[in-house]
Amino acid sequence: MRVLFTPHTARQHLYPLVPLAWACRAAGHEVRVATAPALATDAGTTGLPAVEVGRDVPPPSVTQPSLTAQFHEHPRFPADWPLAVHLLSGEQCTMLESLGRNCARAAAAQVDDLVTFARHWRPDVIVHDLAGFAGAAAAAVLGVPAVRHLTGYGLRPLEYRVPGPGLLPEYAELFDRFGVPAPEMPVLTLDPSPPSLRIPVPSPWREIRFLPFNGPGRLPARLFDWLNRSRRPLVCVTWGHGVARTVLALGSAALRPFRDAIDAVAGLDVDVVVVSTAAQIAKLGDLPPSVRTAPSLPLGLVLPFCDLLVHQAGDGTTLTAAACGVPQLTVTSKPDQALTSDRLATFGAAIHLRYRDLQSDPDRREVIRSAAEKMLTDDAYRQGAERLRAEIESQPTPAELVPVLVGLSMRRAS
Repeated sequence: MRVLFTPHTARQHLYPLVPLAWACRAAGHEVRVATAPALATDAGTTGLPAVEVGRDVPPPSVTQPSLTAQFHEHPRFPADWPLAVHLLSGEQCTMLESLGRNCARAAAAQVDDLVTFARHWRPDVIVHDLAGFAGAAAAAVLGVPAVRHLTGYGLRPLEYRVPGPGLLPEYAELFDRFGVPAPEMPVLTLDPSPPSLRIPVPSPWREIRFLPFNGPGRLPARLFDWLNRSRRPLVCVTWGHGVARTVLALGSAALRPFRDAIDAVAGLDVDVVVVSTAAQIAKLGDLPPSVRTAPSLPLGLVLPFCDLLVHQAGDGTTLTAAACGVPQLTVTSKPDQALTSDRLATFGAAIHLRYRDLQSDPDRREVIRSAAEKMLTDDAYRQGAERLRAEIESQPTPAELVPVLVGLSMRRAS
């Protein structure tokens, strides 16, 4: 069997696909990862065979900085809003539609080359992420099964109008250019979210265990020694890959929640490790003495040592912490992050703070500090995080899903 993986144009869309891609290779199947040029180097560092297709498109943070700002300064969305889109305001609907339109714009720059490569390589199955519209179109052109792999909690499919009904015209155009109809949904959706946090997605679907992959890297001996010997509670602070793009739109203000979180927890009797890129760490300026930095280190190497994670609630970060059984203090700005955080808090594995509520408060760092202190002293949060890890460990592994992909390819062949 040949399996073609087609992520959207950022690492947070690529990395969740890697465990399944490696499971396919380990089972003896051929794999390719087709990406835009900007992501090709990251794809290559996974050890998987990567193919460049199409051209890069500037991200919305460059072309639409006001839209990026809107996502960080929006009016609060209703609880569980993907299940209640009729409650969204017109402005919120427009915001969500813009996500799908931007995905379609990126896909349009790749789909011709992707179809050309796919016709040459002849995959039996194409796996794409929630935003990987080009992969869905290529599967339709070749007449092979399209499998959508979610990157976190189940958001409403991005290709639809909001509140609906119907597909976005930009999405339909990706199929129209090849003279094939756009399907209403993929053949199968794979959902890595644990059951207690899951938002239902359209059938057919299968759950798949989230296995942390945060990129390549090694844990330096000196940092390992410090992490292992720490006698005080250890708090990790990170703000994900997406903050670099947000800085393009919001400038230094995009780093303010990150810096507030660091300074807040550094005021406690704890040790702090900051996991981020070297470039982002440099922009943070001088840090308190209790803070160590781990530039470009995979988060999954650090979290097993930690008592608490403070972060912005990106999908990969959240699920990595959940898989490691680490309580989470989330400080969110975007509606998808707030959705995730509300569910984590209800489950008992997190405290959720909204930065829009904090940013005008002169005591915002004290609010963050108090929440962190509560989580470090109340064992209920650790117990909630352990329950969440147990849920994840009960789910089928990527290796167990490989026969499902084989079944899809055989059904097509017959």
